[in-house]
Amino acid sequence: MIEESNASFPPVETSLAEADLFMVRGQLGEAEKTLLAIHQRNPDYADICNKMGQLYYQKGDYLRAKEFLIKAIRLNPDYTEASLNLAVTFNEIGQYGEAKKVVQQARERVSRMDPPLDPFISGKLANKHKEVGDIYRELGLLKESSDEYRKALALSPGFADIQVKLGVTMREMGHIDEAIELFAKTASRRPDYTDARIQLGITYFSRGFVDRAMTEWEEVLKVDPHHVKARMYMSFVKDQEPP
Repeated sequence: MIEESNASFPPVETSLAEADLFMVRGQLGEAEKTLLAIHQRNPDYADICNKMGQLYYQKGDYLRAKEFLIKAIRLNPDYTEASLNLAVTFNEIGQYGEAKKVVQQARERVSRMDPPLDPFISGKLANKHKEVGDIYRELGLLKESSDEYRKALALSPGFADIQVKLGVTMREMGHIDEAIELFAKTASRRPDYTDARIQLGITYFSRGFVDRAMTEWEEVLKVDPHHVKARMYMSFVKDQEPP
């Protein structure tokens, strides 16, 4: 069975706090170095993408700022702070129509909520539940961990990373069918979020469905031909095949 990496890194929140401190001090080079290291380990974390957008805006690199802010909103469509940062960036480069469009879309998302809750607030609350879920999982308290992830998703259903975390937890609890369902739904809704298919493939592999696992990893390579995990897993499986 394929093992997931347990490499030890500082908590994301700690590293983000360090980056914030560098930015406040005007040490933008150090902030960029810190954020790039976090982003490399967590490429699909909306908060990191938003923070990188803020950094590049501060550096005057508006095109890179726009790129990261757009990704933050794609990862979390309810991320009001990232939407406002993107609108400001569009204004800075003279794309006033795009800025107005982003603000209008953010307002529409808020108005559709019943009762209305600012997506920025709900997103922050969801992230707090996710953090608690991560702690429970590290302690081996999987039931408590899954409960926290469900609370997070009740607030922000579109958080693909939390959906995948819940799926991994359910798999570790032995609820394989539910894990498969979670990964499959996330992969269908967010084909760009490749970790859902990676985890779906791992789950199929753990059940002995090797062909299905290979199919999922092949789909990942269609999105990202250089995806390290997909290539590594496929190579591993092929090496296990009888000559």
